[in-house]
Amino acid sequence: MQEVIRAENITKRYGSVLSLNNISFSTYEKEIIGLVGDNGAGKSTLLNILVGLFPPDEGKIFIEGKEVQFSSPADARSKGIEIVYQFGNLVEGLSIYKNFFLGREIIKKSFLKVLENKLMKEKSEKILQQIGIHKDSNKLVDELSGGERQAVALGRAFYFGTKVLLLDEPTTGLSLKEIDRSLKRIKTIRDNTNMSIIFVTHELRHIFPIADRIIVIDRGEKILDKRIEHTNIEEISQLIINSKKEEEHAADLEFI
Repeated sequence: MQEVIRAENITKRYGSVLSLNNISFSTYEKEIIGLVGDNGAGKSTLLNILVGLFPPDEGKIFIEGKEVQFSSPADARSKGIEIVYQFGNLVEGLSIYKNFFLGREIIKKSFLKVLENKLMKEKSEKILQQIGIHKDSNKLVDELSGGERQAVALGRAFYFGTKVLLLDEPTTGLSLKEIDRSLKRIKTIRDNTNMSIIFVTHELRHIFPIADRIIVIDRGEKILDKRIEHTNIEEISQLIINSKKEEEHAADLEFI
C-alpha cells in the first residue's frame, strides 16, 4: 500500500503546556485509523494541525511523500485533507446540493458565470445514493437527521477525491440505527476509493469493527500503534484507564 500522509515529530505547546510531544505516524491507502485517547489527550490538537487550523511548533507533515505546510483549512483541503465534524460541515438554510458543492460550484462555460444547478443536483444525488441516502437534493439540510447531514459531508469528500479524511467523533449524538449506517458509509467510502481515513472517537466499540489500526494518544504522546488484529477493546481500555490513574496519582503527589 502507498503511504498517504506522514507526520514526523509533531509538537505543539500552549504557553507552558505541552499539548503534543513528538507525535509520529503514517497512514496508507484504503486504511482506517482509529485515533483514541482520554479527554485532553491531544487528539483535537492533532486534528487541528492536520486540517490547517494552526501550524505545529515543531515537526513536518508529508502527503504522498512531499512535505506540505498549511496556511488555512482551505489550503489543507486543496492538498487533499478534509475534515467532517459530528454532523457535517453544512450551512443551514441551503439545499443539499448547494452544500455539497459549496465553494466548488460547477460553472457553465460561457462569458457569463452561470451555475450548473441541474448538473450539481444530479451529481450530488448520484453520489449520495451510492452511500445509502435517497433524498431530493433540493431539500434544505435543515430537514435532515444528524446521520443524513453527516452523509452529505462524507459524500462530498468522496466526490472531490479527498486523500485524507478526518472524522471528528462521527458517532456522537447519533441513534443506534444511524451509528450503524454511518459506520457502513465510512466502510463503503474506504472500499470504493484510495482514501485514508482517521477516525477520532471515545467509543472503542464503534471503531473496532471497521478500523485497520488503532493509535492511542495520552497526554500528548503516542503510546500505542497496533494493527486491529493484534489488540482488542479490553487492552486499549485498560491502557487508557491505567494512564488516567497514573495522571491522578501524579497530581496527588504534587498536592502533597
